[in-house]
Amino acid sequence: MADDIVVTRTVDAPPDRVWDLVGDPARIGAISPECHRVDWLGGATGPAPGAQFKGHNRKGPMRWSTKGTIAEYEPQRAISWDVELLGQSVARWGFRLVPEGSGTRLEQFWQDRRSPIANVVGRARAWDVPAANRRGMEQTLDTVRRKAEQG
Repeated sequence: MADDIVVTRTVDAPPDRVWDLVGDPARIGAISPECHRVDWLGGATGPAPGAQFKGHNRKGPMRWSTKGTIAEYEPQRAISWDVELLGQSVARWGFRLVPEGSGTRLEQFWQDRRSPIANVVGRARAWDVPAANRRGMEQTLDTVRRKAEQG
């Protein structure tokens, strides 16, 4: 499945420093404008394929929780997770890191995995459109770049 949205930033910091910010969903609250907290589920204590977590999200007055399952985990290279809402597949989110000289090319991606009907309903709400996700992703990567470059 192709990525629906990919946002890329070049970060003047090594991959390990960037990974410290994006490689664990439990740290997402420090960089995301939407997901403010993650709680690991089922005895999981950190990211690993199949580990599950509850994401606590907010956008304006809206508050909701999702269930995430780590799909891919390659330390300092890539992490992705599948998100469900009310038992329905919503999206796959993730980060990819590529060393570039003394820095890192960082990508955040989003794949829409909603059913056709859920997709129509979701896009009807102004806050739930790919353009809004892109803006949030750009904000996230700008925050990561600022934090990583500050050391």
